[in-house]
Amino acid sequence: MIALTPFLLSIAAIIANIFLSVTRINKALLLGLNLAFWAVILISFFAFRVQIFSSDIPFFVNEFIILGQFEFIFCVVIAFLMMIFLATLYFSDDESYFKPELIALANLASFGMIGMIISSEIITTLIFIEIASISIYAMIALNSNTKSIEAAFKYFLLSSFMSAFYLLGAALIFGDTQTTKYEIISRLISPSLIATIGAMLIISMMFFKIAIFGFYRWSIDVYYGASTSITGYLAGAFKLASFGMLIKFALLYSGGWDEILAIIFSVVAIFSMFIGNFLSLKEIDVKKILIAAGIVHAGYIFINLASLNVENPLFAGVFYITIYAITTGFGFLLLNSLFGDKQVTIDSIAGLYHSSPLGALAFTIICLSYIGFPYTVGFLGKVYVFSSAFEAGNAYLAIFGIINTILSVYYYLRIIISIYFKSPNQAIIIPKCRAVWIGILSILAIAFVILEGIGISSILGYLSLIVG
Repeated sequence: MIALTPFLLSIAAIIANIFLSVTRINKALLLGLNLAFWAVILISFFAFRVQIFSSDIPFFVNEFIILGQFEFIFCVVIAFLMMIFLATLYFSDDESYFKPELIALANLASFGMIGMIISSEIITTLIFIEIASISIYAMIALNSNTKSIEAAFKYFLLSSFMSAFYLLGAALIFGDTQTTKYEIISRLISPSLIATIGAMLIISMMFFKIAIFGFYRWSIDVYYGASTSITGYLAGAFKLASFGMLIKFALLYSGGWDEILAIIFSVVAIFSMFIGNFLSLKEIDVKKILIAAGIVHAGYIFINLASLNVENPLFAGVFYITIYAITTGFGFLLLNSLFGDKQVTIDSIAGLYHSSPLGALAFTIICLSYIGFPYTVGFLGKVYVFSSAFEAGNAYLAIFGIINTILSVYYYLRIIISIYFKSPNQAIIIPKCRAVWIGILSILAIAFVILEGIGISSILGYLSLIVG
C-alpha cells in the first residue's frame, strides 16, 4: 500500500485545487502551493522507491496497475514536467491566459498521465487517457479566444474518433483472448488475425496521441492554438506519457507482434523525420518550428523502438524521450517568459541577447541540443539512438537519422543567427521583476543540457535500471 503514496498525494493535490479554485487566492500563492505539492510528490517517489520497485500494492488495484522501474522513471519525469509547467504559468498573462481552474485541470491531467504509465489493462489505460485528454481540452479552451476554442474542439473531435478505434481494438482482443490484461496478452506466441487487428487499432490511437507520421496533422493546429505554456506541457509531458504507454503495451508486454511492429516502427521513423523537417524548414514562426520539429524527434525515438531486441534494450529510446521532454519543457518555459503568448517569428527574436543575455544563451543551447551539438544532452541522446540502430543491424535507420539531423541544422541555426547577428525591428522589453526569474530558470536549463550532456547526471543513473 505504501508504494501508492505518491499517487494518493497527486489525488490529494487535485482535491485541494478544486477547493482553491473557488477561493480568492492570488496567482503567486496558488502557484507556490502547487509547486510545493508537486515537490512533495516528487520526493515521495524517491522516498518509496524500494516499495515501488517491489510492486508492493494492495490486491484491489493489483489487477489494474503495475509498478516497477519503468513506471518509476516516467512518473518521476512527469512530476518534474508538471513543476516546469507551473513555473511557466507564472509568466502567463493574468487576464487572458490564467485562471485558477487551469491549475486544478493541470493536476487532473498529470494524474491521468501518470495513470497512463502505471496501468496494466487496456480499459484502465483508456480511462486514464480520457482523464488526461478531457482535462487538456478544457485547459486549451479556457483561453476563450477563437483560436483556442477551435483548437480544443478539433482535438476533442479527432481524439473521440481515435478513442472509438481504441475501444473497437479492445473488443477484438477481448473477443479473441478473453482478457484485456497486458501480462496475459503478452503470453500469446502466435496471435490470431483478429487479435492482431485489435492490437493495431489500439496502437494507432497511441500514434495519434504522440502525433507521428500519419497522425500528426492535428497537432500543428492544436498545439499552436493553445497558449505557449500549455503547448510546452503537451509537447513535453503528454508526449512522454503517450510514449510510455506505447512502449509498455507494444514492447514490454508485446503479444507476439514483434516482427510486424519492427516494420511499422521503421516506416514511421523514416517518414516522421522527413515530414517533420519539411514542415519546419518552411516555417518562420518559432513556436511552429518547435512543434513540427517534435515530429522529427519522435522519429528518432522510433529508430530505437524499431531496433529493439535482446541485445539492444530500450535504454536509448527511453533516454531520448526523457531528455527531449525536459528540454522542450524548458524551451517553451523560456519562450513564454520572454514573449508571453505573442506570435514569435524568427525576425521578432532578433537581438534577443541585448535584452536577456542569459535567456538568449539558454535558448541557443537548447537549439544546439536539438541539433545534437557535442557536449549537449541532445548529442548524447542521438549517439545512443543511432548506435542502437547500428547494433541491431538497422544501419539504414541510423543513416536516415543522420541525414535528418543535418537538415534540422538549417532551421535551428536560423533562430540562433537571428538572436545574435540580426538587428531587432523592435526592442524586446523585459520587466525587471521578471528578469531575475528568467535568469534563474535559464541557468537551470543550461545546467540540465550541459551537465547531462557531459555525463554528470541523475537521469542516466536511473535509466540504467531499465531492462530491455
